[in-house]
Amino acid sequence: MEHENDEPVGWQTLDPHVVFSEAAMKAGLIRRGDLVNQNLIDFAHAVVEMCASIGDGYGDEEAGANAGEHIRAIYSH
Repeated sequence: MEHENDEPVGWQTLDPHVVFSEAAMKAGLIRRGDLVNQNLIDFAHAVVEMCASIGDGYGDEEAGANAGEHIRAIYSH
């Protein structure tokens, strides 16, 4: 079952800029309140894709999804 925006039911999407900003802050790359620059956003998306490519091998394609697709759905906009 899918929502009208084609995301499988139960998959919550996150605002990647918020999530990536929090991660950059925890890593000491930016200070609280700073915005991540496009280079950090691009890097974070590359890491998401690396993780998702591993997850592509896990799941049930007949059920309509796998772990990689789930990761991409959550961290992509």
